Amino acid sequence: MNITKKQIDDLSLQVTVAVQESDYSEKVKKALNDVRRKLEIKGFRKGMVPMGIVQKMYGRSTLLEQVNTIMSEALNDYMKKEEIHVIGEPLASEEQSKTDWDNDTDFSFSFDLMLAPKVDIPIDNNLHISYIRKEIKEKDVEEYIDGLLKQHGTMKVAEKAEKEDFLRADMKQGDLLISDSYLNLKTVAKLKDKKVFIGKAVGDEVEADITILLPKEADRSALLQVKPEELERFTNPVFTFVIKEIKRFEPAEENQDLYDKLYGLGNVTTREAFVEKVREQMERNNEGESNYLFGQEVRKVLVEKAAIRLPEKLLKRWLYEGNDGKFTMEQIEKDFPAFLEDFRWQLVREYIMKTAGIKVEKDDMVQSAVAMARYQFAMYGLNNVPDEHLVKYAESMLANEKEARNLYERAEENKVISYIRENVTVNIKEE
Repeated sequence: MNITKKQIDDLSLQVTVAVQESDYSEKVKKALNDVRRKLEIKGFRKGMVPMGIVQKMYGRSTLLEQVNTIMSEALNDYMKKEEIHVIGEPLASEEQSKTDWDNDTDFSFSFDLMLAPKVDIPIDNNLHISYIRKEIKEKDVEEYIDGLLKQHGTMKVAEKAEKEDFLRADMKQGDLLISDSYLNLKTVAKLKDKKVFIGKAVGDEVEADITILLPKEADRSALLQVKPEELERFTNPVFTFVIKEIKRFEPAEENQDLYDKLYGLGNVTTREAFVEKVREQMERNNEGESNYLFGQEVRKVLVEKAAIRLPEKLLKRWLYEGNDGKFTMEQIEKDFPAFLEDFRWQLVREYIMKTAGIKVEKDDMVQSAVAMARYQFAMYGLNNVPDEHLVKYAESMLANEKEARNLYERAEENKVISYIRENVTVNIKEE
């Protein structure tokens, strides 16, 4: 066996593994004998099938299997011996000639290897990274409270229509009748177009052009209760609306019922305590946003400092071949800049994990899952979910292989960012 290498450029090289008949002949012979001992063919006793038949049936596949195994082991051993560190997987060279498994006895395989770039970034006080901290003002608190009231508001019946009301109406046009259509006046962009409805009561009739009320086809098809492609059969856009119901969204009242709903029975009983709870939540939200922005800044600064050069042409091939053609080269080209940015950050992150001795334990993943669960519940206004429920929900996330992989990466990222924050100079900027 002979192995040679050729430098393609400073980012990649080509390794050629030449396999001779003497390297594989005994292994192929032994493998075929193993097949023969187990083979059962009608007319022959088990293990007594003539070798010529075994060779004819299994010779080619056995040869291919044994040669590929020998070649793969030789390539891996060579890379270890020569201390060749690569990214991705070895790619069959485009210069590789087609193998004739039926007639050749010696085989040659060439691979293009993407060399792992050297990453060396000192993580110390000389590195300055900005951390943006948002100040909470009184108007911000009031806006947040207003949002909470709207979030927990309800639809109530109204006597006369106003500019943002929700109408249920029958639509008439000659003999055509469309019952119980729904028109949200809030979606009508211009006040002058919805004025014909303002002040009307149940039972009143209003004539309007639906193409003016709702310029978007999707909105008109919903109003007419048809598919978008069926709109063309409505040649006359003017309809008579017979109002059957008027509903108005009303924000929740700030009272004890709301306090109990948000924070549990009796936990908040005064306006002052409510405002304090709101401030605490806003501070948590702002801290989460600040931490996210800090993470983005860390990533940007370190990737720029690392200045990692990559074999882009081979990377594109690796993405294409590694995904079995699921993505076209055009799609890969389009998304490649974002991929390069992510890939460079991954290399930086791995460097920091290794040099700082950072490891992700199960507890780290559980904490990431709990944080994600808390965030997801908060999105639905559930800010006081008991810890035991959060942990149980987190465990169900970890039981899912895909979720667990995402949580591992999240935990790894969090630990790296935390390490960086502790070891660099953080410049806090108030906004």
